Amino acid sequence: MRFRINFFHIILFATLFVVLQVTESTGQSAVDSVSFLKHQVGFNATQTIRLFEDESTNNFELHYRYKVNSSTSLRSGLNYRYDSSDSGQLATDIKVGIDKRFKKSDQWRFYSGIDLVGGLQTLSSSSRKNYRIGVVPFFGAIYYLDEHFSISTEPALLAQVRRFKNEDSFNANSSTWWFEMELVNVGQLILGIHF
Repeated sequence: MRFRINFFHIILFATLFVVLQVTESTGQSAVDSVSFLKHQVGFNATQTIRLFEDESTNNFELHYRYKVNSSTSLRSGLNYRYDSSDSGQLATDIKVGIDKRFKKSDQWRFYSGIDLVGGLQTLSSSSRKNYRIGVVPFFGAIYYLDEHFSISTEPALLAQVRRFKNEDSFNANSSTWWFEMELVNVGQLILGIHF
């Protein structure tokens, strides 16, 4: 088993260390004050600690939520993967969306929403490109460890259109379109920092 540490892992663990050092667990009263914290930055813990090998193609490394009011949040996410090997790839994905809380119970919050996702993948060995755009309705559950730290999960259904384009080809029909649906992010854990 090979373990690689990259820049993202260093930033994640340094941020978690600082937050855990300055955050005092104050029980239920701290969790009640969560409604006043507008921002949440989340990191995909599943990718970082490799609890599960394959979540699907819809895993995002960095998540951001902005609380519009006590029950509604605007969301965004970013993913960047680069492999410099001969058969490597460069892949970028973004998402924007909205979620709404429908149940609150002690330290738990349950919410649902929808994201619009898009991405581009280029291969190092050729000029082939894969484009994708889709919608992701999801159900989420978040558990607040204290007012600044949470763990959440968001199983979802991804419906997307993909396009494969080979710019090396002289064939006018070198592009292919297709539609796919799949269950994604089952088992994904997001570590959240609220401020």
